[in-house]
Amino acid sequence: MIRVNLLKSKKRQFRPVYLELLLFLMIIGGLVFSFNLVVQGLNSKIQLIETEIDKLNNEFNKLQKVKREVDAFKSQKEELQNKINIVKNLKQDQKGYYKVLTDLEKSMPEDVWIATFNYNGSSVDISGSSLRTASVNEFIINLYRSKIFTNVNLKVVRKKTVENIDINDFSITADVRLDGV
Repeated sequence: MIRVNLLKSKKRQFRPVYLELLLFLMIIGGLVFSFNLVVQGLNSKIQLIETEIDKLNNEFNKLQKVKREVDAFKSQKEELQNKINIVKNLKQDQKGYYKVLTDLEKSMPEDVWIATFNYNGSSVDISGSSLRTASVNEFIINLYRSKIFTNVNLKVVRKKTVENIDINDFSITADVRLDGV
């Protein structure tokens, strides 16, 4: 015969499902906490980087202003240097003109006068008049002797009469060599 004891109650056992659920919730909580810590760390790094970027942008803007000022000073310096070079060239050309004109004057006989004189730095064109043809020849010889004028060429000599006086109009070209003096 089968015996059934109806008076005895069964004891409930603690099931491990509750333990697993508690462990699962603790792991999830730990992950959320660590994720939150990582996010906060990254946010603080982002803020540091943004402040550094702002500082660098401010410094860049200041340096851009300084660069514009430096560029303005460079252009002013270049402009002033150009002016200085112009003045130096004018002074040097002035010496050249002085030497050319003094040698030209020393080379001229008494009865020769100059009507036009063009000097371009490397050559001269001279037009003038003389009472005698021999004075034109003497003028050319004196130009050669001055050592400033080279390749002296008599282009033309024309005789004309003004108030019953014979006048010889002439045109001469010559190269100028200032460094040989």
